[in-house]
Amino acid sequence: MFLSYIKYRFSSQGKFRLHSPFVYDLYEEVLDKMTRENWREELNDKLNFFLMNKKDVFHKNDVVIIKYDMHRSKENEREWNEMINDDSTDLSIDCYRFGLLFKMERKEKQHFILKF
Repeated sequence: MFLSYIKYRFSSQGKFRLHSPFVYDLYEEVLDKMTRENWREELNDKLNFFLMNKKDVFHKNDVVIIKYDMHRSKENEREWNEMINDDSTDLSIDCYRFGLLFKMERKEKQHFILKF
C-alpha cells in the first residue's frame, strides 16, 4: 500500500492542471469542499447535487460509480484497472481513497489522478 501511495503522489495533479471543464468544476464544487474527516458521508450528497446541476453534461441515462479503497490491495487495484479499461467507462477519476467512474457516451475516454 505504501508503494501504491508513492506512485499516486507522483502521478497526481492539482485542479489547476485539469484540462476538462467538467472535472475542474467537479473538483471545485465537490472535492474541494469536502472535509477531511467526513468525506465519505459528504461525497454522495455533494456529488448528487453537482450532477443534478450539470444536466448539460451529465444526462439522465449517464452513470457514475464510486469505488472505495481501490488501492488497499493488489486485488482491488487490479479490479480498479479493469474498470478503467472497460470500454463502457468514459471518464475515471482516481482520488486514492476513492475513485469515480463515469459512463457518458458522448465523452472521450479520459483518466485523471487528482490530489485529494
